[in-house]
Amino acid sequence: MPNQPIPQYLVVGYDPGFGNTSVCIKGHASSLQTAVSRPHAIGLAAIGMKTAGSDALIVKLADHTFCVGAGSWLRGEPQTSMDFFSLITPPRLALQCAALAQSGLIPEASKKPPVELGVVIGLPVPLLQDTAQAELVIDSLRALKGEHHFEVNDKRYEVNIKKIKVVAQPVGAYMDWAFDDDFNARPHLHRAEVAVMDIGMNTLDLYVVQGNQVLERHIGGAEVGVRRLLELVATDGRDLVEVDADLRSGRLKPTSTQLDAWLSEILAATKRSWSSLKRFTAVIPTGGGALVLGERLRQTLAAKGAAIHFPADPIAANVRGFWKYGEKYLSA
Repeated sequence: MPNQPIPQYLVVGYDPGFGNTSVCIKGHASSLQTAVSRPHAIGLAAIGMKTAGSDALIVKLADHTFCVGAGSWLRGEPQTSMDFFSLITPPRLALQCAALAQSGLIPEASKKPPVELGVVIGLPVPLLQDTAQAELVIDSLRALKGEHHFEVNDKRYEVNIKKIKVVAQPVGAYMDWAFDDDFNARPHLHRAEVAVMDIGMNTLDLYVVQGNQVLERHIGGAEVGVRRLLELVATDGRDLVEVDADLRSGRLKPTSTQLDAWLSEILAATKRSWSSLKRFTAVIPTGGGALVLGERLRQTLAAKGAAIHFPADPIAANVRGFWKYGEKYLSA
């Protein structure tokens, strides 16, 4: 890792998305569905039967116990929140802790001091455009600093968050595109004008970077993420996380008409910020929405003249970029 500062802590990229909660440590990204519940105490009521949702993770934080990840809604009432201020609530902390443990790169607790972390967190562009609300959310994230003691599936962990850096979510995809895992920059990076189209669960985030500077005229976004597609599909009264799980597994198959209707909303929002896609050196679709739309999105953008860079894993692109940002720019 030439010419990089050597931090005194383990750098963690953290993407607290409303669809996926992801972390990246040492270049390795892992994700779990952003779903959380409080498991019901049923005693021996299930004796003789298998318990549904057994693949979900059990997280214990102080006096709280949560079930997180896919299938958690089968163990108790879903408590997943789409509110930005939920990021420091116990359910959200449980998701963060589960993601850290699931990575396999955080050692179990021992007699040694807690593992010290430097965390780079990505927040959605529509939130950051509202300065007053964004400042409140960013200020609240300071509460994450300090020691955290938790259990995931009966394994104990201790971490100490020493530093937090907040960036716009699309910065992650840009950093992942701009630098390889050895932090070598792409040729002529300083001249490249790179557009990131981040389609998350709740929002579409639009961001353009050139010469390591944000081009303000091209910043935009709208609440037309994957949630909008799910709203176009009948949910039959089920919770959003259940319908999302069906979409991921392929049990829910939106029609071409529904996908086209959703894509048209995304393109309309994009047009308001980017009048032409031909001007950009690269257009990077990322997020769960890019994964859902796949080739349909690629072909549509290509038809509009976009030079597309489609990440191998659109869900991991942001969080891998957050990790690269932290390794490159967070000084010891």
